[in-house]
Amino acid sequence: MQPKNEHISAAIKRAKQLTDFQWTPINDIPTYTKNLGNTVLPAGETVTGFPYGSEEKNDKFLCENVTFKSFLSAIPNPYSKIYQAGLAEFDAVNYGIVCNGLVRYALGIPFRVSTALWHTIPGMNLVKARGEYTVNEIELCDVLYAFGEGRNHVALITDIIYDESGRIIEIEVSEAVRPACIRKRYPIDEFYEKYSLFALWRYENIDDIPLFDKQTDDLLFRSKIDTIAPKITVDNGNESNYLEGEITIISAVSSGNDVIEVIKNDEVIEEIHFYKKAVISRKLTRGYYIIRLKSTEDIVKFCINFASIRHIVNSDQTITVSAELTDKRSEIHYLDFRKKGIDIAPLSKYEPLTDDEKQSGVFTREIPNDAMNYKVYFKNAYGIWTYPMKAIFETKK
Repeated sequence: MQPKNEHISAAIKRAKQLTDFQWTPINDIPTYTKNLGNTVLPAGETVTGFPYGSEEKNDKFLCENVTFKSFLSAIPNPYSKIYQAGLAEFDAVNYGIVCNGLVRYALGIPFRVSTALWHTIPGMNLVKARGEYTVNEIELCDVLYAFGEGRNHVALITDIIYDESGRIIEIEVSEAVRPACIRKRYPIDEFYEKYSLFALWRYENIDDIPLFDKQTDDLLFRSKIDTIAPKITVDNGNESNYLEGEITIISAVSSGNDVIEVIKNDEVIEEIHFYKKAVISRKLTRGYYIIRLKSTEDIVKFCINFASIRHIVNSDQTITVSAELTDKRSEIHYLDFRKKGIDIAPLSKYEPLTDDEKQSGVFTREIPNDAMNYKVYFKNAYGIWTYPMKAIFETKK
């Protein structure tokens, strides 16, 4: 079926970036599936689709705080975080995308939201409840959404296939599942059976979907991985974000004696001499860095981030948050409240911020009844970054 406008076309193409991209791990990648339990994506075997990962402890979500460029440069680096075991209850890919992440990326929704609160996204409207719609009511870019009753998931309709008489014979669904994103066509009976618990939703803000970016598509599908990865890199990947206090693993290869230059503010602050291969750890101070291999002038870029975040719980059960950035190239992005938890907690409420609030860094919001924590998100040229959750210690009435 042909999309009726360029925004819907762009959304479908963006979803296909996540389902159709092929890549080959160079080391085993720890992952988890319900059928096999803890397992791996084997080294040397081609994977189709971006990996599924729900690692909020690591906070490395593809299309959010891990860009395509960072992920691509991590694949050929044996020391990258993608090859390290996860920290969650089940081993999971450190760099991954979750089910609602695929749909949010396709539709251009610029903030993180849990599947439980999918219905709260502005412009996301229920078309028909589960079991109440026919395939003839489905449109391209409609969303299949289920939460509760044994199914918590969200997926995207990316094609509707007709026979010569104009009868719908298949529905194509794109979704992020373990261990990797998939795009699959289902005959009508099979579609009804597989998605019997799903309601049909539609995003009314179609014109907000970003138009297709051919440069990004070329990066994924036209370039070779070995030409994307420089001979020197870091464990988070090229053009990536770290938090101050994190260790940065720098690795490089050369034909003989060589020098790694650590550059900050256009000044070489350290020279590291090595022979043929180097793997070194550094705990760097906040700021933007270029690491350069002197013999070839290959470079890798990254940022060490810091922000001061404070809050006061007011007598009217609102919270006033102050977020002060020392890095003028980052900006405050949004705030969300979280339910009970320490490292991982479900979303309670997403809070967009006004331009004035982003400028001042001060914002006051009513505390949801179920909120125990909050997070402030920031954004720079390398993606979204955030700190671990801050607890609202005061008891709410």
